[in-house]
Amino acid sequence: MSLIEGMDARAAARELGTLVHYAAGDIVYRENDDANAMYVILSGAVEITARGRHIETITAGKALGIVSLLDEKPRTSTARASENTELAIISRHTFRYMVEEVPNFVWFVMGELAHRIRSTHATL
Repeated sequence: MSLIEGMDARAAARELGTLVHYAAGDIVYRENDDANAMYVILSGAVEITARGRHIETITAGKALGIVSLLDEKPRTSTARASENTELAIISRHTFRYMVEEVPNFVWFVMGELAHRIRSTHATL
């Protein structure tokens, strides 16, 4: 297991983020929404779709919403809780703090970005 695969950001996200519960079917964000946060899944699962196509289902310990947070452009996908889900919402300000101060968090983020690119590519 690589460092990236072994990184679990849930403890830091729980401590530094805002905890929110979503019921199955609730929308976390929609395509073209403005982005001001990323999300770490503490429990449950979130389905990601883009242009009406299923991209993947993301489970506990993983993150979503990173790309739009980084480039400050609208969301490119829709995220919907596929079961009862608890998320830690990480604001842009907290994200910057975590990248700079939380050990290995930047590796977690890069691993999530690489995974998302591969998942999207596989769907194409």
